[in-house]
Amino acid sequence: MKKTALNLAVASCLLTFGYASAAPTFDADIEIDTDQVNADTGGTTFDQNGRVALYVSDSKTSGENFISAKGAVLLSTDGTTSVDDSYIQIGNSTYDIQVGRFEAINLFPLGKDTIVEHAGDVSVYQGSMARGRAGDDGGQIAINITSSETLSFQINTIYGDDDSSGDNKTAFSGIRPTVTYEAESFTLSAGFEQVKYDGTTTASDVDKSGVSVTAAFELGDADINVSFANMDDDTANQTVTSYSANLTQDDFGMGVIASDEDNATGNDPSVLTTYLAYTLPVFDIDDASVTLAGSYSKASNVSSGTNDTTLATRVRFNYAF
Repeated sequence: MKKTALNLAVASCLLTFGYASAAPTFDADIEIDTDQVNADTGGTTFDQNGRVALYVSDSKTSGENFISAKGAVLLSTDGTTSVDDSYIQIGNSTYDIQVGRFEAINLFPLGKDTIVEHAGDVSVYQGSMARGRAGDDGGQIAINITSSETLSFQINTIYGDDDSSGDNKTAFSGIRPTVTYEAESFTLSAGFEQVKYDGTTTASDVDKSGVSVTAAFELGDADINVSFANMDDDTANQTVTSYSANLTQDDFGMGVIASDEDNATGNDPSVLTTYLAYTLPVFDIDDASVTLAGSYSKASNVSSGTNDTTLATRVRFNYAF
């Protein structure tokens, strides 16, 4: 996201709010990534990037009711500043309303996805078109409902067009209802989303809808996620179907993502990407770690001259303070 006066104003307001509260929580961490990407078309490229994340949060209660707020500012190594989360949440243990900038429930979790580079420019749908962290022209309003210890619902909406190509005349351009069933060692979530609004030109009109299902369960001391997602783009006359499965055990994680397009042109590319990561402590120092990660991706039926193989590696240093 570009650095804007609005982002800085929102961050300043949230920091001021946290400072004035009785017991605000302040946290920060830094990540530095050093990457190497080897593509079949384009050769090998190197990059180093990172950010410092500053977090502030606070919550107050009155009987069974509460109000909470959270803000997160990202200071990137390239000199830009952006806002991550920035929201207020009001309600109780049964229902609440959340307004601002945030991410709704994850319907396509990737586990320990430290680096995932897809080959071939093939679309991968992750059930996240209306998940949140809306862009410069969009905001969010969500309702969270907990009907029992095992069943909960969320209705997330995108307020505004969430895209610079939109004409910004649509009040609600995206809606995303989800349901979650949670047992002792098993969680099943499913959702539908639709994003629809007129663009500044007919060519930039948006009309997309999708469904997603994800299951999370424990296998010994390992956590496993399995997901399916399907999206229809009526404007482009395209369907994207994606799958994922991943495992995280202690400091190790690995996963696989498969996706294919069904296009009106008859050119139906697909991609298969595998990835893994392992985190090590730094000199047994608390809150300091280094993660070694990599991904390999192979695409099929892509256009001539399009990269169809990508091997990527990353070394990530992280320190929380």
